[in-house]
Amino acid sequence: ERVLNMADGVLLVVDSVEGPKPQTRFVLDKALQKGMKALVVVNKIDRPSARPDYVVDKVFDLFCELGASDEQTDFRTVYASGLNGIAGHEPDALEDNMGPLFDAVLESIEGPEIEKPEPEALQILVSNIDFDNFKGKMGIGRITNGSIKAGQPVALVHPDKDKKTGRLGSLFVFDNL
Repeated sequence: ERVLNMADGVLLVVDSVEGPKPQTRFVLDKALQKGMKALVVVNKIDRPSARPDYVVDKVFDLFCELGASDEQTDFRTVYASGLNGIAGHEPDALEDNMGPLFDAVLESIEGPEIEKPEPEALQILVSNIDFDNFKGKMGIGRITNGSIKAGQPVALVHPDKDKKTGRLGSLFVFDNL
């Protein structure tokens, strides 16, 4: 759930034979409650026993059971074989690369909407904290406002706790994910 706060949409990867599994229901329900759009990926489409129409129907039924909006139930579907690195918009017309999947993500999932309370005030939603013996405490998160650079003074703010200040020692970036 924490990670969903960092996402703008979801890729719902479903097996082409088995369809949606019980754990799919829980995660999809959380994403739909947040108003997220889903891009459905029917994976392992190259298997001889693949049932793409059945699986897409089951996914649609699941969306309806979870109370998805009309916009959410109008999901886009991409067919793929992750193991073979192929994807396409139709189960019998796959390209020799994952380009159709990447294009579908760019076209289907809208980018973030950022409200700027103060034009350059740094705000980060930290979803994971780690510790390294050489670098110290590390926070992994999503910048929702402002910009950041190594050496910048920062403050850690929790509800109902005192503010902690410090300086950013190192900066690592996940770019274009």
